[in-house]
Amino acid sequence: MTAVGIMKLVEDGKLTLETPISTCFPDFMPDYSKDITIQHLLNNSSGMEANIGRTDDNGNGLMPEKTLITLDELLEKFKSSKLKFKPGTGYDYNNFGYLLLANVIEKVSGQLYADFMQQAIFKPAGMKNTAITSFKSLNQKAQPYLGLGMDKFKKFNAPFHPSWLKGAADMNSTTVDLFKFMQALDNGTLLKSESMNKLYTSTQAMGVNEMASGLGWVIDKKGDEKWIYNNGLLPGYASVMGSLPEKNIEIIILSNATSVNPVVDEFQGEVTFVPEITDKIISLVQGKIVENLPIPTKIINNSIVNVTKEYQLDNEHSLLIKKEGNTYSLETTGKEPWSIFTYTFSRNATENDAFSETALFFANAMSTQNFEGLINYANDQMKGFLGTEEGLGQLKGMWANFLQHAGKFTSYNIYKIEGDEVKNVHIRFHFETVDIGIVLSINADHKIQGMFMDDSVKTIHINTAKLIPINKNEFFINGHQNGGMQDLKIIISNTGLILTDGSINFKAEVINP
Repeated sequence: MTAVGIMKLVEDGKLTLETPISTCFPDFMPDYSKDITIQHLLNNSSGMEANIGRTDDNGNGLMPEKTLITLDELLEKFKSSKLKFKPGTGYDYNNFGYLLLANVIEKVSGQLYADFMQQAIFKPAGMKNTAITSFKSLNQKAQPYLGLGMDKFKKFNAPFHPSWLKGAADMNSTTVDLFKFMQALDNGTLLKSESMNKLYTSTQAMGVNEMASGLGWVIDKKGDEKWIYNNGLLPGYASVMGSLPEKNIEIIILSNATSVNPVVDEFQGEVTFVPEITDKIISLVQGKIVENLPIPTKIINNSIVNVTKEYQLDNEHSLLIKKEGNTYSLETTGKEPWSIFTYTFSRNATENDAFSETALFFANAMSTQNFEGLINYANDQMKGFLGTEEGLGQLKGMWANFLQHAGKFTSYNIYKIEGDEVKNVHIRFHFETVDIGIVLSINADHKIQGMFMDDSVKTIHINTAKLIPINKNEFFINGHQNGGMQDLKIIISNTGLILTDGSINFKAEVINP
């Protein structure tokens, strides 16, 4: 909505997407602000280290607090910030950029941000139940909760002061009002068609598949269809608003519960189920079959004999299935302690070729902090990062941060390689308390063309899990209730078992049947 507000000013000739932010904030980052444009803020390509609600691996950024903060105070705190990359050449989500945009609206329009948004967007779109939180308090506001998917909910009563979130996450609304907003965009009530199209075409590549960051929107694909959306997350709140334009379908979900406080709590699993629900709705719309949580079945036979059987997945990983009375459990065994929930990450990928050779060289360079020769494994663009003191300094800073938060480094492995000509190679770095994943994008010439953090890599030390019977010889493991991990399934036969982790099946043979 902030992006739409900016485009209204562009339509009125009061601003351009190419306007540098030095025009509005001449004393802020004086060495760089003339190179950062309004469009760079809108599509998260400014490259600013300065951010709110997120800190990078070098500790840059600020977390929001409960007390008020002024724009001048924030500009002073970030005055000496530097750039991570040249504006317009990369993507890094930035809440502070949207706080600056809200203040651009105030400076250019001469109105308070809340007043401008009410006049330019909320009122024309008929959004009677939408307001900027710092502007007015709604009579009915959903109470945020923590504990989603856990044993019990608890109210969350420590909100951030909205001054930290202005322009980025300081708005109350309803699903009906958000639908009115999307309709008003589509029918030309808010913007002319040319301006609206710029929201989706003035993009910056995000470095993951074909995803692109537009002006306030993410442009992605679900199946073969375009999916235009944005989502939000605060402690106790989660949301998504998006559209499948080819089907003329809008999907809006608001949730007033998260599993934990995503700002202060470490949690390996899903903080919110909104993305999963969204994907399942889209799959249903596209005529695909959707799998839901299985329904547990009761064990009728109360005279089950206690049994323990061992199954071998590979030379280093085995499983014990235990049946004691009416309960089933699974225990992991092997040369080293491991968790059933992390088997998919712990086993090595079967591919062993030039792509993995490049990835292993990078992994060794990273873990030893000896980067000699790494530039030979980079394409021309990445040589500007992997072959410069500044770029290698960032890698060294990342590694120091890993050691500080994850403990002693132990080992690494490649657990997945995917793609055709361009391969995404997933590296898992094992530390004392936490595992950290990095994905390298490697081109057909076996050169690194990009790298990003692997959010799917999770760490857990649970080696015993409860099995929930769902069918004859078929069991379910609820990952969310085991430290927030992924759900698993086990199918047992006379000769072995099949462990299903997402879409991957791992076979294990029974030992001494």
